[in-house]
Amino acid sequence: MPSVYLRLNISAAECLDFYNSQAPNVKAHTVDGRSVIFPRRVIKGMVGHEGIRGLYRMTYSDTGQFISIERVAS
Repeated sequence: MPSVYLRLNISAAECLDFYNSQAPNVKAHTVDGRSVIFPRRVIKGMVGHEGIRGLYRMTYSDTGQFISIERVAS
């Protein structure tokens, strides 16, 4: 399964904006500079008091469908 690494640094206020927004997707950049778009529901369970911070590995299918995301470093 293909995967990409994302360094996420999203404040708590920005996360709140995601929840209040009607936009269904989040756009981020991989550590090698590529843009990725994924459903905002993906980050829903990752939000802490300070927001979302750290290095994450996102895995997806050969057809580009989201499979999982996991934190690999802070």
